Amino acid sequence: MSCKLNVLLVDDSRTVLAQLERILNEIDDVSIVRMARNGASAIRMATESRPDLVLMDIVMPGLDGLSALRTIKSMYPEMEVAMVSSVIGDAQKVEEAFRLGACQVLGKPFDAEIFDALIANTCVVLDQRAADEGGQR
Repeated sequence: MSCKLNVLLVDDSRTVLAQLERILNEIDDVSIVRMARNGASAIRMATESRPDLVLMDIVMPGLDGLSALRTIKSMYPEMEVAMVSSVIGDAQKVEEAFRLGACQVLGKPFDAEIFDALIANTCVVLDQRAADEGGQR
């Protein structure tokens, strides 16, 4: 991969966060900058660390992932946000995630190869955006 990505992980489950961390640590040029356990913390950490990619659960107690996605994309439309969820079969939630600006919705349990593709696609999008703006990331 030709780019370095800073990633924010968001899930209310410590087990899922650990699983995501393990998978992403196997991918070169990916750095996990922060981990949050709810939507409110995700918004705060996205503001503080400005990650290239947010991987966020849809269903969380308190402020859920869709509400956090709406806020993050309104504040930082250029920030890439992929949603992860065990409710992948809930077409309404998946459609809402895409409508709010999610770049992808990944189902649980995870297939590690999907993350390789997500990271590669995110790099392409960010590199293209930088080229369109006449600069580098």
